[in-house]
Amino acid sequence: GAKATWFDCPTADHFVQLFEQCVKLVTSKMHLGEGIALNQALSENLFMLLVAIQTSIPIFLVGKPGCSKSLAMTILQENCKGRDSRVELFRYHQDSPTGRSMREIIIRPFQCSPLTSPEALVDHFNNARKVMGQFGDRAIVTVLLDEVGLAEASPHLPLKVLHEQLENLDGVSCVGISNY
Repeated sequence: GAKATWFDCPTADHFVQLFEQCVKLVTSKMHLGEGIALNQALSENLFMLLVAIQTSIPIFLVGKPGCSKSLAMTILQENCKGRDSRVELFRYHQDSPTGRSMREIIIRPFQCSPLTSPEALVDHFNNARKVMGQFGDRAIVTVLLDEVGLAEASPHLPLKVLHEQLENLDGVSCVGISNY
């Protein structure tokens, strides 16, 4: 069959090496804040969140408390400020020669709980879509479902509507964070 000449990756080990280099390249340019160490968990969370948000691919981070899930979202928001980003890599350029540019990340948090209703979840996504319309291509509005695992305990079954919302993001992105 046809071979992609632009991506020469003969082995799985080589692929992992390329991936790790890409993660390091991107995350090493981020301003983390004083006293924050760029460990492997934070690096991977930052990179995967950046890619998922910028491409509107829903992503769910599940892990033990303290493994940098929420911290990664905060760092991304601080680095991806569109035209006001401190680092060139994360700056928005309207006239980018490639037609692609890093968009500002605008987070619309939603705190999930055992009392979360399907209507509240749908309303939050609809609100994010309306906000997105104000920014055009220069920003991406991100619905942050914080502690999404807690909504599973709701007698109202709010997660039943989540699939439909993720299928019809209409330009927004979605991040779910949970400890379980």
